[in-house]
Amino acid sequence: MGQRIDQFCETLRVKLTNVDSGIGALKTKIDGKAQNAEQDVRGHLEKLHKRIEQDRSRVSAARTEVKNWVEDRKIATADKVAEWKAKRETSKLQNRADNAERYAAAALEAALAAVDEAEFAALEAWLARQDATSAQTQKM
Repeated sequence: MGQRIDQFCETLRVKLTNVDSGIGALKTKIDGKAQNAEQDVRGHLEKLHKRIEQDRSRVSAARTEVKNWVEDRKIATADKVAEWKAKRETSKLQNRADNAERYAAAALEAALAAVDEAEFAALEAWLARQDATSAQTQKM
């Protein structure tokens, strides 16, 4: 299980590093008032949108897996697990462990998708603010 936790941490670290790097590059262009900053943000947003769309079915399956785990947890109470341990019902314990691992993987998938959606929202917010500022400047 330690290896799976290490992999989880690495996957999350890589995702966050990539987001930070991409947003950081866009922020540098924005702060530098680069003429094509808005175009670069729109291009990044387009790529991000495509990735979100491509991942949609996988993320939906992951969210279903998370819901299944919640239902399974209602059945596998602490008392039930203690009973399985006492009776050495290894198949039930093994099944519970397998389900927990699938839940962890699904939760990671959902979290990574949420990071993409948050990045998308932040970029859309910036573009919306640019539109509002541009319209106000043109009005004067």
